[in-house]
Amino acid sequence: MISPADDSGSRSSGLPPRRPPSITTSSTDPTEPAANESTAAAVPANETRNQSKYDFVKVRVWVGDHFYVLSRYLVSRALVSTKINSRDAVTISLELKKTLVDLALTDIEQEQFENFLYKTMLVYGYGESHVECYRMMSSFHRNRTPLLIILAGTVLQTDLIFELMCNFSGYVSETSLSDTVFASDEALLAQYTEDCSIVRKGVNSDIDKCLKEGKSLIIEGLHIDPRLYQAEVGHTVPSGGIVIPFLLTIDPEDHKSFIESSPDPRYKLEKAANCFKSLQVVQTYLKKDSAPFIEVPVDIHSLHGTLDAMHDVVLQRIEQVYRSTGVGSQCT
Repeated sequence: MISPADDSGSRSSGLPPRRPPSITTSSTDPTEPAANESTAAAVPANETRNQSKYDFVKVRVWVGDHFYVLSRYLVSRALVSTKINSRDAVTISLELKKTLVDLALTDIEQEQFENFLYKTMLVYGYGESHVECYRMMSSFHRNRTPLLIILAGTVLQTDLIFELMCNFSGYVSETSLSDTVFASDEALLAQYTEDCSIVRKGVNSDIDKCLKEGKSLIIEGLHIDPRLYQAEVGHTVPSGGIVIPFLLTIDPEDHKSFIESSPDPRYKLEKAANCFKSLQVVQTYLKKDSAPFIEVPVDIHSLHGTLDAMHDVVLQRIEQVYRSTGVGSQCT
């Protein structure tokens, strides 16, 4: 099943190189003479960057009597989920595949595959904490733990669910936070909560399927009212699933600047002032009784920072479940 090859040095012991090697990402053999310029020009630049000759060799990873074909893309995604730099994740996955192919390990047990991966991670400066985090995420996916992430807030404009439910139910809403001038804040919120109820009905089956079948689901949009999701968020999920609710908020001055500079036609010219006022009223309403939703201030100057903060929360919640099984882990 496993076919190790005779090789010298660190490779004979199943170890990756002692230092990160230079990696050739083109589909040609680096030992062969370079092709002429006309041939090189015929190869699209994106293919040269993204493909390697090692991608044409299949590596089967065996789990018991079953196997799956190793995918560099999926390995990279799994590494990124543990907060490894995306560029490093691509490099690690390629070096891992390169090592296995060069050792003729085209059939390999899952445990041996993971050992090669962990050693390669260490070579590139990712220590035990990242290794443990990867083990945790592998266990999380292997056990098919349900994961439901709910994103609420006025910075989200995903209204697709709302529009679909209106079409299916025959409910007609002529209101728009950017176009409609409401008689009062109370009238605005009355219409908003009614629209949120429509969305809540629309996502019921998706949430139920997620929690019962061990799937991952992200629900996001302007019409997510934390008050309508307390049953899922405030109690322990019978299936052992993880529910992580976020409320994304934004500083009023940043929000105003964002709306005024947005290319979205809904926010242009005379609509901007009314839209800003309406969204601020909704944000105040959402923040009032948002617990246990986790409030995350959005920094429009550093969206990666906002995403990192949410990523940390997701890993911490998964780690809590992972620790409760008695395995233990630590993601940093």
